[in-house]
Amino acid sequence: MFAHDHWERFLVHAKKQKKAIFLGMGDYTDGVSTSERIVLSNSGMHDTTTNTLKDVYKGVARTLHNELSFMRGKLIGMLGGNHYFDFGDGDTTDHVLAASLGTKFLGVCSFIRLSFRFENKSSARASLDIFAHHGKGGGSTPGGQFNTIEKMSTTADADFYLMGHTHGKGCLPSTPRLTLSSTGKSAELCVKERTPWLGRTGSFLKAYENNKVSYNVDAGRSPASLGWIEFEITPVRNRKNGQDVIEFEIRGTA
Repeated sequence: MFAHDHWERFLVHAKKQKKAIFLGMGDYTDGVSTSERIVLSNSGMHDTTTNTLKDVYKGVARTLHNELSFMRGKLIGMLGGNHYFDFGDGDTTDHVLAASLGTKFLGVCSFIRLSFRFENKSSARASLDIFAHHGKGGGSTPGGQFNTIEKMSTTADADFYLMGHTHGKGCLPSTPRLTLSSTGKSAELCVKERTPWLGRTGSFLKAYENNKVSYNVDAGRSPASLGWIEFEITPVRNRKNGQDVIEFEIRGTA
């Protein structure tokens, strides 16, 4: 049930984005789920069978690495999901994939700061924070899925709150927040507005296809929202009290 057409369109699009940076949100392979890993760990399989499965998933990780190799040097990191193969030596397909792409494995939850320096703008600096979690069940409606992400803001203060797992896809601005800031030598206080963004990061796993059996069909679930989300981040220079202040204009696309 892999959505090959959507995946190919993503790869073509992503390779054209020369200034893009990427973040992996987990579940890079459909197998092996948490319940399936329990079965495999207690199955008493022969060593030859276990080694065959290891070779299969090494091949899966290698194939995905080849498709994503253009991201090398552009990956913030890769979160871990609940679908992965455990090689039994402390490594999983998530670990192997992250290492092969030269990026960090971030675990199921990560608090990330992106720091920017603008050398052509008086060496001004600015940062954006991301609070990302692979995800948990978030309701069957769009509102329910985004309510789960909104609750992340009670745990961490960030500019982006991202969650995967449910195969939902979408991004929207949350309620703006007011902060106090001081700039310049006088350190005069001013009120600033900060608008966090919420994102369900999508997937490439179909739920329905003609004449195909799937667990989504058996459970009567809604079709999956295929694809990805992206944010366009534009730095804007403002001069306040004799000091350069960098702010960001953010647009989200699903």
